[in-house]
Amino acid sequence: MKNTVLFMLTFMFVCSANAEVKVIALDIPGLHQKDGKGAYDEVITKSVVNSGKAKIVILPPARAEAEFTKCTNCCLSPANNNPEFYDYGDEVVVTKPMDTAKVYIFTGQGKAVLSSLDSLKGKKVGARIGMPYGKTFDNSGIEAKLVSEIGTNIKKLDSGRIDAFIAYVPDAYIAFEKLNVPAYPHDKANPIAIHPDSLVCKGASKEFISTFNSSI
Repeated sequence: MKNTVLFMLTFMFVCSANAEVKVIALDIPGLHQKDGKGAYDEVITKSVVNSGKAKIVILPPARAEAEFTKCTNCCLSPANNNPEFYDYGDEVVVTKPMDTAKVYIFTGQGKAVLSSLDSLKGKKVGARIGMPYGKTFDNSGIEAKLVSEIGTNIKKLDSGRIDAFIAYVPDAYIAFEKLNVPAYPHDKANPIAIHPDSLVCKGASKEFISTFNSSI
């Protein structure tokens, strides 16, 4: 009986250690795409998906965040453990970054460049729903008009329905490319926020984290 219990515990431990990790990815054109051709899709696929250690699930940003709070053997991508943006505490492990994310304020063609949150006060500001822009932005009193895609904000800027929008790059640059227009005015040297794009993981084995990190 004792040997049976020991065997079962060992079996469960091995299964847990080898369990496929769900990488919950925010749907961000150019980075995470349902066709698997986003830049971060390719990094993750090469490092842990092709070997059967993980699978990628693409979800809209708000749903991805909600799903990550419920899962037990999973990672969120892209994310980090910067307290300005997230409150995951000590229960998560953060991998090496795949790249660096920057947040900018974009204004209309021919308009003045804006580089601070104070400059947005009193203006109609667009943002993408579900994306974290930092607690400083959340507490600024700016009531952003939320949309599901950056491209929508570009069109709203063109029509005068908003005065500016905030967005991450390279996400925003890709949205401008899709519309065949150059990136609108923004202070490239002074993003309003900057942080690493990593995987934030819960329940993933040390082997998984090590394998991923060694590929970066």
